[in-house]
Amino acid sequence: MARLLIFFIWVVLLAACQKPSTYNVKTSQEAAPGEVAFGATAGMDQDQYLFEQHALFRNKLLDRGVKSTINGHTLILEIPGNITFAINSAKMNWNVHDILNKITPVLKEYQYTNILVLGHSDAKGDQIINQRLSEQRANVIREYFIRSGINPQRISSRGLGDGDLLIADDITTADRALNRRITLKITVNKVDK
Repeated sequence: MARLLIFFIWVVLLAACQKPSTYNVKTSQEAAPGEVAFGATAGMDQDQYLFEQHALFRNKLLDRGVKSTINGHTLILEIPGNITFAINSAKMNWNVHDILNKITPVLKEYQYTNILVLGHSDAKGDQIINQRLSEQRANVIREYFIRSGINPQRISSRGLGDGDLLIADDITTADRALNRRITLKITVNKVDK
């Protein structure tokens, strides 16, 4: 009887130590950071999800002049205008590709986010043309992300024209170049757990 009891306890302990094969749940050590925040083993909230992305963006873009901030529940990336677009153009400058290539993997990894691409123009010239140009610039960046493999349903774009200037009196060429920028606003999707 004692042998049977010891054997039974040994079987129960052995079964308790086995990893269940019927569950497909990743632990935080097995999952990528973008997968941990949502799901059965979720230990982070939506703000933490943004903070992780913020840290990655800052690390990848530190020397590129991209400003990364969190405002409430929104992560904001400001891609400088002096490297993004030329005057009266929606064609990306050559060096912005490197920045977008550093942003794209983070956006892919953190798949529970929405991205709003905001295009800006300087204040010189006709407001209607500036509005159209800012819309074209935002759409060019959106299309770049889509071609890079980001789900199009996660990305929207909008042009702000000269309605949100960094430098209000953009008199100099340098001031106008800084106003021709792209802003990415990243928010976390509401996901049911």
